[in-house]
Amino acid sequence: MLTINKHNLINLIVYFFVISNILDMRGGIGFKFVSFLFLCGTLFLKFPKINSSKLLFFIILIFFYALSLIITQINGGNLSISYSYNLFFLTIIVLLLVSELVDKNVILYFIMNALFWCSLMIFFGYFFSFIYPNESILDILKIFAADFDEREEIRSSAMIIVPKIYFNFTLFLPSVFIYFLFRNNYLKSLLVSIAILLSLSRAAIVVTLLLLIVYVFKSQSLKKLLTNIFLLFAFSLVLAFIIDLFVPSIFIHILNLGDSSQGTVATRIDQINMISDVFSDNIINFLFGMGPGTPIYSNFHGMNIYNIEIAPLEFIRKYGVIFFAIIFSLMFKIILKNFKIDKSKSYLLIALFLCTFSNPILTSPLFIFIFILCNNNSLKTV
Repeated sequence: MLTINKHNLINLIVYFFVISNILDMRGGIGFKFVSFLFLCGTLFLKFPKINSSKLLFFIILIFFYALSLIITQINGGNLSISYSYNLFFLTIIVLLLVSELVDKNVILYFIMNALFWCSLMIFFGYFFSFIYPNESILDILKIFAADFDEREEIRSSAMIIVPKIYFNFTLFLPSVFIYFLFRNNYLKSLLVSIAILLSLSRAAIVVTLLLLIVYVFKSQSLKKLLTNIFLLFAFSLVLAFIIDLFVPSIFIHILNLGDSSQGTVATRIDQINMISDVFSDNIINFLFGMGPGTPIYSNFHGMNIYNIEIAPLEFIRKYGVIFFAIIFSLMFKIILKNFKIDKSKSYLLIALFLCTFSNPILTSPLFIFIFILCNNNSLKTV
């Protein structure tokens, strides 16, 4: 008779949670919420000990959760939006507790590999759009894609249409790239980098290039540096050749991304200006935030909006610089500590953090979980 022990069952539930949050990051399908309920259920199977540092951190989270609701109410915001956005508080608590029940390195390895295999969906999107058109397969891919052939980046060159096949997990791929690169798994790094280029995500492409340059020039010896430069050159040739098989003119489109990014840049500048105006006019908002359910007027959009895309600024706007300092000091401590233990973790976390300046992934469960898994000392950093 097949039996599953408690430890394996917890791992299976965590794996389901990871896959659900990769493929259903925004919860449109429903897997994300079901997996979170199962994850909470693991705490009934085995509840970890809560030491004083954990308890203190949980109290801090609960305090700022309550404060954010009070401030939203004072500012006339929408409490239902606050409750929805504030789910990340509960997510942090649950993931911190669950992380004590599993092998963190094993789960991190699973996340990186799951993201790698999911990145191949971008290949399939191009293959079944261009080389072997198949509507049935494309319909399946569209279930998980955030946008498929419907974004402004669609453009033509030499009579070839290049679609925008975008998945919500795309901004996690630079971290996957650097994770496998530091482990000398060049095949997976190559495939992930191709997927990033095919995604046409400006932020993912730029962050990947920055981390690749750091990797090449991080060597201590001239011999190692020359070897890395040679590998980079060979890597680039193979990359260009493989991508050209999928989309012959894609590099023209990447070079032309600046044309379509003018609106994106204007949006970011507007967001920076409006946040600056709010903070300069009210020191209380700067210290404690406006509340997650309080809108802010955007001159660019000509209307009130509840979220901006520069996640660190959005975090300060909603919760204030005090809570921002607490959370981000913990994040940077995790990054700095890993430079002494496992540099690949530090670099993948840096890649992840840089991507938050493009899209609001800062409070996503997957982002939170990766940082927790890279914290080898659990909550002793508090």
